[in-house]
Amino acid sequence: MVLKKVQNLLRAFCLEYITGYNELSASQKDSFDLTYKKHLSSIHEKERIPYTEKYIKRIDGNIGAIKVHFENGDRYVYLPECKWIKVT
Repeated sequence: MVLKKVQNLLRAFCLEYITGYNELSASQKDSFDLTYKKHLSSIHEKERIPYTEKYIKRIDGNIGAIKVHFENGDRYVYLPECKWIKVT
């Protein structure tokens, strides 16, 4: 339980400045965290920088999906079960 609280504090500290993040429910934040971590790890290390937290422009939470907007113009929809799709 303590580890979960520490993770939540670290998450809030790192992501609270991103528009829309604070509007996500706790379960949406958990889903975002898991999917984002998996998404980021799927990108080759040399191509990962534009997708780091620093370059997330906005997060839109909807029922069943979270849309993540990056500064480079890429947008992804994060789905349940740690899946994501790129949208145009």
